Amino acid sequence: MAQYRSHTPDTLSYRESYLQTFHRTKDIFLEFRTSKATHTRADRQDRKLRELIADHRAKEVHHRTVANRRREADPERVERSDRRADLVRRENHFNFIKMHYLTHFASHVRCFGSISMYCTEIGELAHKDQIKDGYRRSNKNDAAWQILSQYGRQHALGMRLQTIEPLSKVKGVIVAEDSGMEMPAFSSHSTPRRVLKGRMKNTNTLTEPCATLNIHYSDMMQEILRFTRQTAADDRRLPADPTQLGLLPIEGFAQLEIPVADFQETDRFQIHWARCTGTKAFRNGGPRNDLVWVQTGGEANYGDLRGRVVAWLLAIFKIRNVLSEAGAVHRLALVCILDLVNSGRFHIASGHIQVGRQVNGRDMRIVSIGAVIGQAQVIPSRERQWIVNHRIDLRTFNELY
Repeated sequence: MAQYRSHTPDTLSYRESYLQTFHRTKDIFLEFRTSKATHTRADRQDRKLRELIADHRAKEVHHRTVANRRREADPERVERSDRRADLVRRENHFNFIKMHYLTHFASHVRCFGSISMYCTEIGELAHKDQIKDGYRRSNKNDAAWQILSQYGRQHALGMRLQTIEPLSKVKGVIVAEDSGMEMPAFSSHSTPRRVLKGRMKNTNTLTEPCATLNIHYSDMMQEILRFTRQTAADDRRLPADPTQLGLLPIEGFAQLEIPVADFQETDRFQIHWARCTGTKAFRNGGPRNDLVWVQTGGEANYGDLRGRVVAWLLAIFKIRNVLSEAGAVHRLALVCILDLVNSGRFHIASGHIQVGRQVNGRDMRIVSIGAVIGQAQVIPSRERQWIVNHRIDLRTFNELY
């Protein structure tokens, strides 16, 4: 929780309670903090104790049987183990400065904000890039001027590379406006594409998924036409004629792989596998239609959800526009939107957002799979209502807060 970009009184109280729990149970880790010197002292103590026990036995004049020797060896072994544990417990401790710093975390956040803003790693990295590397590349003669000159050139090149991507892209080629030079388009932080998997059989036209999902063909056609009107008018657009639209070939799928950027690591992605089998069984069980986040508006919409809604993933399919010369392929998803309780605002008592089944209005919607931004998790609250678990991961928690 110390890595959170922002904190609330709830997160700070959670962290303080976790720290108190750690201090109550930290003694179980003492045996793992034993240093080499402590191991040496414990071995020396154990060796002396064994010598004392052996001398004591040698001074005894009466003969002991094997059974008596075994009976006496057990308490001696226990005594040696107890003395070793006492020595380790006395030598091992958590009394060091970093452990003490944790007690000031909450008060510093309340006074100065998130601790991550004061991370010293940035300064250490800058010292390496700006000073050490420049000094190594200099001839060690008047090194200060050469270090500044080298870093200035490096910074100018870095800024130039960052401005290349927004330049005009024509057919996969970037054209630099001031020089006319062409180069292949690239992206230093390209997002992996969404992947459709699990091709379903007996899906050729729109009539098959309608029959599988028990949806009226007219309702499905109405949603696709609404999606078509919202897209840009070009040769890749789907036909607006319902008769032509119903003849286009489609392919149905049962799984959608969604790349989701990792928390504070924009160049790393986690894969969410969203599945939808319609009314068909999933792995010899019941049908499976996962809940997903769908981006349907700007950040000013849907209250604290910032343009996102929770929806059931009913179907995913590809539809090919064979009537146009471009032959564009549209990858679409049929989702069932859940209604927002209290306009998507946080519930004051629980601190969560609630959703429910829509009573009036259309709940089904056709969206591009690019609008499906990840899996969602809800917890049943009451009949036809659920609580959105926005604390399932750090990324979702910080985006909503």
